[in-house]
Amino acid sequence: MVRLTALACSLLLVLGGCSGEEEPPEPPAGFTTYKGDVYSFAYPQGWSVTHDKDERGVPLVEIHGPSTANGGYRGQVIVSRTDRFGGGMDAMKAQARGLNQMSGRRIVSQADVKVPGAEQAWRLETAFEGKSSTGAAVQMRSIDVYALTSGGTMLDLTVRAAREDFDAAGMPKVVSSFRVRG
Repeated sequence: MVRLTALACSLLLVLGGCSGEEEPPEPPAGFTTYKGDVYSFAYPQGWSVTHDKDERGVPLVEIHGPSTANGGYRGQVIVSRTDRFGGGMDAMKAQARGLNQMSGRRIVSQADVKVPGAEQAWRLETAFEGKSSTGAAVQMRSIDVYALTSGGTMLDLTVRAAREDFDAAGMPKVVSSFRVRG
């Protein structure tokens, strides 16, 4: 029996079933998958992907939907990561709440959540008035999911869009597809 079990696992390993690296699920129809080294998520096909760093040198992945008539984007996905994050999730929660309140954003909801593969995760939804490139006021909806990996990396998945376009742009599907890998 032991030999049969070892043979079965060996066969699965050859076929990729025991690799230890779980592949993200198939993306929803009309979406594609972004795979980073420690995370993955689905986003609408055809959206543009760029890699950058913020003012502190934190790596960012930015994904933008098509431009809208008022000069904005149909939707936006941003993932930032801080390796060797030393503050823990409680510190991240306090920092996120404070920064959002200082910038005039209204906190709509906040809750601990499960993100597959993460040690801890927390979701913060905000509403705020943004300005388009034409200066028009746009009522925005934003969701941040903070996920702490077992290796001490803090990830921040941010999705945002005009409030009336949020669901149609697929933002909830992006949020629900977020996974920590490795």
